[in-house]
Amino acid sequence: MVLDLLGLALIGFTFVMAAAYAGTLRALDVYFDPEQDSIFLSDGAEPPKRNGR
Repeated sequence: MVLDLLGLALIGFTFVMAAAYAGTLRALDVYFDPEQDSIFLSDGAEPPKRNGR
């Protein structure tokens, strides 16, 4: 019973860590690619305009 719980926790932890790693690689790929827009950086962008104000 305890081993089953630890096994499920290990599988869940592995899935979350793999997703975080893939997200980090994607963010770095966009960050270093001059052809893609990055949501992390903005060069001289204006602040967002509010609708109706």
